[in-house]
Amino acid sequence: MTGLSHILSDNPILTSLLICHFLSDFQLQSQRVADRKSSNLIYLSFHLVGVAIPLLIMIALQPKIWWLALLIWISHACIDYFKPRLTRLLKLTQSASFSLDQMLHLVIIILLGLSARNYVLPEWLSPTGLNLILFLVLITKPTNIAFKLYFTKYQPKDIGKMDTIPGAGATIGLLERIIIAVCLFFNQFASIGLVFTAKSIARYDKISKDPAFAEYYLIGSLFSILSVLLAAWICLF
Repeated sequence: MTGLSHILSDNPILTSLLICHFLSDFQLQSQRVADRKSSNLIYLSFHLVGVAIPLLIMIALQPKIWWLALLIWISHACIDYFKPRLTRLLKLTQSASFSLDQMLHLVIIILLGLSARNYVLPEWLSPTGLNLILFLVLITKPTNIAFKLYFTKYQPKDIGKMDTIPGAGATIGLLERIIIAVCLFFNQFASIGLVFTAKSIARYDKISKDPAFAEYYLIGSLFSILSVLLAAWICLF
């Protein structure tokens, strides 16, 4: 199966910029900043500092792309500043606003990244290694947030009663995708079933008694598989 990894391998600058984006917009951004940056310029400033840090590292690795990093930072600031206003104007849902926000960021990064294909990074940053880093970045926090935004409507109202530890579900989902990724690396596709067997045993009582939760559980499990396969198709195949 031929994916998109060859495009990323031929454009390590693009891969690196995508890594910078997902790190700054997800891993380096706390939930508090994400919730308040649209209404508070101080929190927006905190976020933009987080956006700048990975880009500054990129400039240190390849000083000639300073103009490209600056354009990405400015575009990121403008998109995040006008996003709440555009959301209210178009009456977008939270998931639609998130999709539009990410689409604008990614289109700009991809166009600028492709225009910088002639620039090179240090030899110790191999294209394969960068693809792997991007893959791992994608299947962690960005996937957790995407699931929460797109599938909230399927969440049973009493789901909070089953979670004894806050954030346990998100952590389980993250570890689940990492294990699936490891199984993919070693071509142990049958072992992926063990992950869902363990989850099913832990939630068996709730699954058997609550059809709504059973459906939500199945959606989450299938989303985990699809997200890992999609990220692998983009970054590894």
